This record gives sequence, structure tokens and C-alpha cells, in this order.
Amino acid sequence: MNYTRKRLPLACDFCRHRKRRCDGRSPCATCKDSQAPCIYKELPTGRTGSPPSSYGAAIVERLSQIEALLGKQGQRLSEVLPQDNASTKDSSLLSRTCPWAHRVSPASWLEENHARLETQFLVPSGHSATLCWLLSLQPIQTILGDLPRSYFYGLEEKIALPLPLNIFQPLPGDWSPLKADRLQELADAYFKNTSSHFPLLTRQHYEKLQERLLKHGPQQDLETAICFSVCSLGCVASQSENSTDPQDDLGLKYFAVSLRIIMAKLIMNFTPSLPLCQALVLAALYFDCLGRPLHAWKMIHYAGQQFVQMINLGVDSGDIDCIDENHIRVFWYCFIKECDGAAEFNVERNGIEPLGDKMRLPQSTDISEAEDLIYLAAEMTIRRLTNRIIGSLYSPDNVNTGLLTGSFSAPGCKNLKQLLALTSELNRQLEQYYTTIPINPSLAVDPTSNDKRRILKLRSLYARHLIYRPFVLCVALQPGQQREESPPSDNQASPSRSPTPKSPQSSPFPMARIILEKCYACIQSCEAFILNVPDLLVKRTPYLWTVSQSCLASFIVLFLASRSPHLRHMTPDLDMLAGAFGPKLQLWATPGSSFEALLNMVKSLLSSRHV
Repeated sequence: MNYTRKRLPLACDFCRHRKRRCDGRSPCATCKDSQAPCIYKELPTGRTGSPPSSYGAAIVERLSQIEALLGKQGQRLSEVLPQDNASTKDSSLLSRTCPWAHRVSPASWLEENHARLETQFLVPSGHSATLCWLLSLQPIQTILGDLPRSYFYGLEEKIALPLPLNIFQPLPGDWSPLKADRLQELADAYFKNTSSHFPLLTRQHYEKLQERLLKHGPQQDLETAICFSVCSLGCVASQSENSTDPQDDLGLKYFAVSLRIIMAKLIMNFTPSLPLCQALVLAALYFDCLGRPLHAWKMIHYAGQQFVQMINLGVDSGDIDCIDENHIRVFWYCFIKECDGAAEFNVERNGIEPLGDKMRLPQSTDISEAEDLIYLAAEMTIRRLTNRIIGSLYSPDNVNTGLLTGSFSAPGCKNLKQLLALTSELNRQLEQYYTTIPINPSLAVDPTSNDKRRILKLRSLYARHLIYRPFVLCVALQPGQQREESPPSDNQASPSRSPTPKSPQSSPFPMARIILEKCYACIQSCEAFILNVPDLLVKRTPYLWTVSQSCLASFIVLFLASRSPHLRHMTPDLDMLAGAFGPKLQLWATPGSSFEALLNMVKSLLSSRHV
């Protein structure tokens, strides 16, 4: 039949695959495999308008587009999930809709959906996406032993802080006079290297605080605590890469004063305040740079509680839309770090997560920080999308978690169809995230990239690995799949030494092609994550501990895949990957630390192949 072909501006609604010439009727291969409708839609006319009148307006427009994207994705995810599951268990994440879809009418949304508030963007308690859950798998337990779910929590809890940070010890009485040049130097280092990740304070606001400090000297107030926290972070940011010398100036003398003021105000002040929240956030940043995640979480927990109390007490006449830019920045940093902590530690929540749909994104008041805010908005978006992935695939009350222990080698399996539909939609949303944000970092290793791009890249790779991890676990943990490997002979290559992993089509064992393709996507993501990590492990950043944990989780997934005959040919060289991040991890592996435990686990896993 002859008909006029035309290019369509949008891809398939289900798999997001584009066709160069298509009338929207012929389904693509992914939709055929998943037995899903292949639907293409025309772009509405008049979509493109006149360009923004100013750079600032363009930034606001772009941030609004990122914000609206999350709402549309929530609707789409709710549509693709099985309806019978929603009626089976009302509290299941599969039955909950995203409140962003009803944002046009907040009053009606609160009335109709109060019981299902904010579920897709929250990290569920007891989820199975943690590193400790991977360590509880039988093949890993056989090698590393039976580790409790609170293993890393216990390690961090036992490690003492440096003596100057012991708030029960008296401060030295010989406090040297403050020098304006030194304070300015540390402030410059903070705003250049640390504030670019989390632009909490504007330069103009901080200069007023610093001027007051130099004029009146240190006081027992939160303004002094904020200035000293910035100085301590400036000291950390000034350190060279690969430097772990105990004599390094990490700003402990500044932070010791700041921490005492913060804790005194937290305990004795009865009314929450924005300066206290800002001081707590800066303290959390400092603990993160020291590689102390539990102490950082505690500061964020307090900051989130203070923020929620401010909202409940009716800050700015109780209208949440009138909260100023400083409140917005505090909230989103607390949100990101609270979610990061909840994703690894089974800790108490501070109640700030459910406010995520009500808070607008931060906006630029200074053109010099516009780029930093765009990166921050992109990081918030991928964090929320990761929460959705964890809630959809790894929640304990999610009926689909049974897929992790089941077998779906048959293409017609009902569970397989459900999982394919869900993971395809989540992956579509991840791809849409990359095409929507103004920053699109390459997934390949780029030594010329900056830390902000690396963080976005790593968060995206880890999210993609979480989407497809269930396929790898289902294949690798089938009975008889995991077995010990004997040392390779001279003329036999090691199973884990495949410099260029083969494609899933070359599998020597019978397995549904689509399952192997999903496993291959997970394996690729894990390998890319590990190869992109070393540049962030050579210096103290707020992501030091989080990236290390995610790195070991990716390595364990690859280790399990290397022991499966179905997946071994796809797995990269584990020794090469361990050599890429192991020496960097060694920099921070002080006795009794989580970093030392992570490094020992990697060594044990590698050694087990030759036992």
C-alpha cells in the first residue's frame, strides 16, 4: 500500500525509540517483545514560542520544564503499572499515583489523595536496594560471612570524631586573631569548590556575615557559626588531591567553634530559625567531606526537623509559595541528603521528604550562580527519579518484589511481562531526563569533565543499574547458577577477564534474548559507574562515602554476574575494575572505617574466585 511517509517529532510513548520514517502504525521491536501498544503522537502546534527575553527568564523556564517533567512521568508510571496489583494492596507503591499530576488544584488533591501522599518520590523503609541487602545474598554471605543489615551503621557509630570536635572538651584559650586575608581566601575556596555543588548561601549574603565577624569578632551566635563552617569547608576545599596527611589543615579549629555554637543553639533555642538550618546544613557538608556519613545524616536530620517546624508554625504567613529563596535552598539540600541517607541507612526520617511536591525549584538571583542552580535542579530530579525506581522495584510492600526470587526464563511469563513493562517505563523516564535537562554529560569516561557533571553521570548510571538489577539477580541467583571458579590455566582465560564484554546475542546458553539484553544494560551501567568513580575518590567531596558505597554495590552485581554461565561472557575484567577504584579507596581506609571494610570486601570477593 502506498502512502506518504513523514517524520514524527516524538518517539514511541512506551519505549521512546525513534524511527526515521514511520506513520505511527508499525510497532517497534521493543514494543513487540513487551506486547505493548506502539503509539506515536504529534507535537501540538504552536509549541515553540518566542525565545525568552533574558537569560534569567530562560533559566526559570528551563527549571519549570524540569519540574513539570516529574509530574508527567508520575502519571505515565501509574498508567503502565498493573491495575490488578493496585486493587490487591491499597498501600502498595504500585497503586499510588503521583501528586504532581494534580498540582493544578492543590485543595482538591489534598482532599482526595491525603492517604496516598507523596509515595512515588519517597524512599520506602526496609527497601532492598541497599548495599547491605546485596551483602545478605547467599553467594555473598558464603564469602564475606553473615553481616547484619546495620553493619555500616555500626561501624560509623563506633568511630570517634577527631579530638577538637569533641564538644565536651574545652576549647583552647589562645585563639589567634582573625585575619581578613585568610578568611577571604577560605571563602573563595568554599564558593569555588563546595558551593558549586550546593549553592546554599549567596556570595553577597555571606560577605555581610564575614564583614560583621571581622568588625565585632567571634560571638556566640549562629552567624559566627556559619562563617566558621564556611572557613572549615574552605580549608577542606584547598587541599590537594590524594592528600591524606594527618597534618593537613582541615579547618578543625574553625569547625570546633562552629559545632559547639550549633549544638548549643539547637538544644537551647525553642523557636526554629533559618540561620540554624543553614548552620546545620553546613555542618553536614563538613562531615560528608570527612567521610562521616552518620554524623552528616544527624545534622541533616536536625535541619529537616527545624525546617518542618518552621512550616508548621506558619513561616511567612503560612503560605508556602511565599517562602524565600534561602528557605528553598535549605529544603532541597536537606531533601537530597535525607534521601541519600535513607537509601543506605535504616534511619529515622525527619519528615521533610513529603514536602517535595510543594516546593518550587531554586531560582537564580545572581547570574554568576545560574549554572550551579541548573546542576542542582538536575541532581534533584535524578534523585527523585531514583526514589521512584526504588519505590517501584524494591519496596517491601511492592508485590513485584517477588520477582527477585522467581524465575522468568520463559518469554510468556506473566511476571516477566509486568517487570518488562515497569522497567521499560522507568528507563524511558531516565532517558527523558537526559534529553530534558540543559546538561547532557557523556556516559563515557571523560577526564576533562568537572565534578558536577561526574555526579550527574554517576547518579544516572546508578539509577539505570537499579532499573535492570532485578534481571541480573534473577538470572544469577537461579539454583545451580552460582558456583566457585577454579584458577584459570595458562591457556584458558579467566571468566572475569573479558576486556571487551560480548553482546547478549552471543550467549552460549539458552535464555530469552530480552532478559539477556536487560542484564547486559545493567552490567554496562555497573562497569561505567566504576570506571567513572576514581576522579571523585581522590579528594574530599560531599559525595565521598555515598560514591564508595554505590561503587561496591555495582561491583557485587558484576561479581554475581561473573559466576553465572548465562552472564559470564558479558562481564568485564573484575581485576581491572578493582584496580581502578581500589587504590583510591585505600586513601581513606583508616583502621575501623567503612572505607577499610569496603576495601576488604573487594579483596575477599576477588580472592574467592581462586579458592
